[in-house]
Amino acid sequence: MANDNRGSRFGASTANAAEALPESIGALPRRSLAAGDILVEENSKSGKLYFLASGAVEVRKNGVQIAEVSEVGAAFGEMSVLLDTPHTAAVLALCDSEVHVVDAPESFLREHPEVTLYVAKLLARRLNALNRYLVDVKRQFGEQSDHLAMVDEVLDALMNKHPRTIERRPAPGP
Repeated sequence: MANDNRGSRFGASTANAAEALPESIGALPRRSLAAGDILVEENSKSGKLYFLASGAVEVRKNGVQIAEVSEVGAAFGEMSVLLDTPHTAAVLALCDSEVHVVDAPESFLREHPEVTLYVAKLLARRLNALNRYLVDVKRQFGEQSDHLAMVDEVLDALMNKHPRTIERRPAPGP
């Protein structure tokens, strides 16, 4: 299946057609979703890792769609699992879809290093796309002398700071 990044600002597609889906993912139990079903709730902690088996989902952050994903093998919940934090975005089914479910992701990733490498490559591709985006924004606003000049400072900090832990701000109220 081809990449489908409609609505994505940061190349949020997580899988690559050239990257073979590890067999151990295909052997995982599946969960069916109807259009509109919520797979992951933003700011919640499910303790699960998901891989798209079929269908399409949208990723929403603070109610704003940041990606549509339809590529088999796309991962969801990995940041929450790896950082032991609440989910940073919501994931909703756009149509009837199925996901592979990892109920105990930490032990699963330890027992299946090929899946760990697969997830690492997905995250590296996302980071690479985000870095390209940030460089583009930095070029656009770096020479500004008004309040947009602050964008350059923020982007510089994001690109050069390597935090040990990231403190999360509370979600904005209604």
